[in-house]
Amino acid sequence: VNAEVINATISTNRLSNTSAKITTDASFDGIKDSCSCKITLQEKYNGSWRKATGVTKKTASKTSYSTSGIFFTTNFTLIKGKVYRVKVAFTDKKGSRTSTSTYYSGSF
Repeated sequence: VNAEVINATISTNRLSNTSAKITTDASFDGIKDSCSCKITLQEKYNGSWRKATGVTKKTASKTSYSTSGIFFTTNFTLIKGKVYRVKVAFTDKKGSRTSTSTYYSGSF
């Protein structure tokens, strides 16, 4: 079931060979009990994507309450020479209903 996301953006900024700044923003169709965002760093390996290896921080998350949107910025340490992307999952909860919508950034 898709979260009722009206608009979602993912901005990736590779600051250097070994650092990237990720900014995500999503707005929902109304006030939710909670809205959360989980960012997972993925690396390209043999032509497909997998969870990043060799870095300490592979995921980052944030939850906001009684809101219709969420904004989250985080940095990841990268390994020089590897190609990355992020998987972003937005989850909203309203009463007993929970739904998630997943997005992927371009490669960086």
